[in-house]
Amino acid sequence: MNTYLTYIICLLSGYLTGSILFAWVITKLVKGEDIRNLGNNNPGAANTFRSTGKFWGILTGLLDGSKALIPMLLGNYFFNLSTISLGLIGIGAIIGHGYPLFFNFKGGRAAGTLMGIYLFFIHKELIAAFIIIPLIVFSLIKKDHSFWTPFGIITFSAVACLFFNHPMDVKIMVWASGIVGLYFNRDFLPIRVKVLLGKDANKKIQNPC
Repeated sequence: MNTYLTYIICLLSGYLTGSILFAWVITKLVKGEDIRNLGNNNPGAANTFRSTGKFWGILTGLLDGSKALIPMLLGNYFFNLSTISLGLIGIGAIIGHGYPLFFNFKGGRAAGTLMGIYLFFIHKELIAAFIIIPLIVFSLIKKDHSFWTPFGIITFSAVACLFFNHPMDVKIMVWASGIVGLYFNRDFLPIRVKVLLGKDANKKIQNPC
């Protein structure tokens, strides 16, 4: 199959799986409500955790990660896809989560989906980040744990992978997917930084997951 056609198919297949908003599905089944009308209106794991229940929030986070991880595993096992093709599946899932086809293109911030990509490519760095970052966040940062914890885990993982012996194409896809994920948080990261510094504390903000 033509290489570029493979890339397009991978990107589109990832987009379709990413377009499934598990936060919406779970909240609709559990509470009969649209998660986008609850809490901070963000259809992600953090809002589900607060608005629907802790168990359902954790489940949502795992399912959001699986939207990238499972298609990437299947593509690797059954089709022996290249690193770039696998990365495009993950990037497609991020885009689908942010602009879901099945939900009028109104989605979430894709932190959980991005972690699914990192679990595939750089699982050791991600696991280390899950141990280190919560300790730092809960020790040094007194607010917005639901933002800074996933943001810190993703940032730590992406930076740490540069110092390990991963192939260059893996590092490229890790950072490319991270940049796409950052795009969906472009309006909220500056606000979070201001709040952390004690500015605009009363401004309404949302979570990235």
